[in-house]
Amino acid sequence: MDSMVRGKFDWDKCGDPEVLLVREMLLSDPREVLRSYPRKRLREIFIRKIHLFRRENRTFWKLILDISDEELVKASTGNPRDSFTLWPY
Repeated sequence: MDSMVRGKFDWDKCGDPEVLLVREMLLSDPREVLRSYPRKRLREIFIRKIHLFRRENRTFWKLILDISDEELVKASTGNPRDSFTLWPY
């Protein structure tokens, strides 16, 4: 990841390259993300950082990265963040 992209998604100075990639997946044009990173790496990060994706984003990336329902359930199982949702108001 180049420094320009890193700076763009590192507004809180987290510095974690996986979190920065997730932010890029969520906030950038998906076509650019797919051109910039190997699909295998995106799959690994998606599964490892599944808790950072909202349901809508999960469904989109699940389809794009060809993640099976079983893989998604396995990644989500035991994740307390999946059962917690903030109210929209």
